[in-house]
Amino acid sequence: MTYFPRTWDWDQCDGCQDAGTASDPVRAVLAALPDKVVRACGGAVPPTVMDTIHTELQNRTPRQLAARVERRWWGSWAGRSLKREAEASREGYQPDDVAVWLLAPTACAGRCEDGWHLADQPNRDDAPCTVCQGGRLLVPRRELDDAEELEQGSAADRTTAEAVAYRPPMRECTGQDGACGVPVAAPHTRCPACAGWPWCACHRRRYDPDKATACSACSTR
Repeated sequence: MTYFPRTWDWDQCDGCQDAGTASDPVRAVLAALPDKVVRACGGAVPPTVMDTIHTELQNRTPRQLAARVERRWWGSWAGRSLKREAEASREGYQPDDVAVWLLAPTACAGRCEDGWHLADQPNRDDAPCTVCQGGRLLVPRRELDDAEELEQGSAADRTTAEAVAYRPPMRECTGQDGACGVPVAAPHTRCPACAGWPWCACHRRRYDPDKATACSACSTR
């Protein structure tokens, strides 16, 4: 299965995006759990997962929790084993633990989302957390297996899940005293937000005022 992120409602506020799930927010979050995880849990949702969802819905919207699950799944767990036996030097875990980890709050005193504070308006950017320095100081949920510590092979050697989750090395934005960390393309050293680029009239993208008067999408119309 190929994962395509949702983009059609990015210009809507949280209230509009969550209107369709207001009647049953728990079901909306459960729908975001990967089928592979649910099957590994025996086809049923563990009580610990339900408790975590009810707790997190007091501080996050269903859409934000669904985005948290998708981000952690495709960014970390999609190509990994959902079960590991305990050994003398490391703890084991079960699929139930993975399901909870996908939903659990970020272990940061700044109450961020994996190193980022979510923007409260569609035309604003997420801001890196200054407490954990954009996620750099966060402790991983688990240690890597021996096989995962090996150097990654070529693109042809990756599984489908690994290919979807793979992100090539990129330079990071040096703005906000190095706390930003947003990937940037050469020759830029700062992201559009830290560089102070203005918003395009479409309110969806920023543009380089030294090279254009609108974003790339609007410039081609």
